[in-house]
Amino acid sequence: MRSLLFIIVLAIASCFQVDAQVITLITDETYGKGNDWDKIFDTYYDTVGGRPYGLRKQLVVFDDGKAIVSHATRNKYSLFDSNGKFLKDIILYFADKGKKPRNLQPVEGKLGNLYFTRANNTGDIYLFDDKGLIVKELKIKYQALEMLTLDDHHIAIFGGTSWTNKWRHFVSVLDTKTGKEKILCDAFEDMSTDLKSKGYYIYTENRKEEMKGHWQIAKVNDKLIVSNPIDGLVRTYDFSGNKISEKLLDWEPQTLSVEEQITLQNARIQNLKDELPNITDERILPKYKELISYYEKGNQRIKEPINMGWFTMAIRGNDDNILFFGDAEESGKNTFHTYSVSKGQSISEGSFQCKDYNLALTKKRFVCHNGFYYGIQELKDCKGMPLRLVKFRAE
Repeated sequence: MRSLLFIIVLAIASCFQVDAQVITLITDETYGKGNDWDKIFDTYYDTVGGRPYGLRKQLVVFDDGKAIVSHATRNKYSLFDSNGKFLKDIILYFADKGKKPRNLQPVEGKLGNLYFTRANNTGDIYLFDDKGLIVKELKIKYQALEMLTLDDHHIAIFGGTSWTNKWRHFVSVLDTKTGKEKILCDAFEDMSTDLKSKGYYIYTENRKEEMKGHWQIAKVNDKLIVSNPIDGLVRTYDFSGNKISEKLLDWEPQTLSVEEQITLQNARIQNLKDELPNITDERILPKYKELISYYEKGNQRIKEPINMGWFTMAIRGNDDNILFFGDAEESGKNTFHTYSVSKGQSISEGSFQCKDYNLALTKKRFVCHNGFYYGIQELKDCKGMPLRLVKFRAE
């Protein structure tokens, strides 16, 4: 599946490519100097049950320049000062020693002097001080995927929940003082596809259906900016959730031709066929073969180009800018539009490069703050523990 996703990202990025300015990220060698990174990032892979669970560390940089790195699946939150010096690991606990925090999630921001975690699978949000003491708990009744501090008592949340035979993706604003919540915008993903009655499967159609729910949130100029890759609209709200404006992005959406769609479809078919020799369960094997047949029949129904949306990811940039990426996950293929919120238009196009690090440009590992870029990044050609918390300036 990863190889197929890479193919579709390349196809989208090919539509996105123009003569973009290459922005070189220069490492600040003084940031975090003296830290024992092998100890701080003592696991390159966070694990579940002893098995690799992927690079699931998450970075937040606060207004005062301090940073915190959350280590997925672990009660460990590494705190750094504004110069990147490691201060301590924070371990969460309750004053009541008989009570334990459950299913801990990454830190998403601060409310006043308290850090808060993303909601866990039962909707618990933990607010804790810099000693790790859980001072307050909040509760929501849905899955949260991203949370963003707006002011001292409002949080923007990108989340979702089941809705009959659909999944409802939405963005809301939670007032932590009153507990009241306001849904700003939503999109429904159809979860009821019956392949047997339909008789075929088209990967790009399904991918587009999923992308409808990939809402992006950012805080710019004391406003909440919400965008969606499929409709291409940039929506502006105040921190109470009142809508101020809405504007369409000023570049063309990414379109995949019939030939490109068939290439993606065939890649998925080949991936499934490659997996067949490894399947030993006789009950699963017929299902794989049946799925392959649905893909093969889907090829015959791809008759016209498909609009795959305007971007795949958006992150806050310098000043009042938002960077809308065509592909942010593959180093060297991260072309983006720089969009000015105040001007309501794109002002340039660019792509990041760095000689020292294999850039991971994701919302959880790459942050812009006060004109600099910060990231949990992987050293190139490094033996041993390759991860570092890094500060970059752009040239």
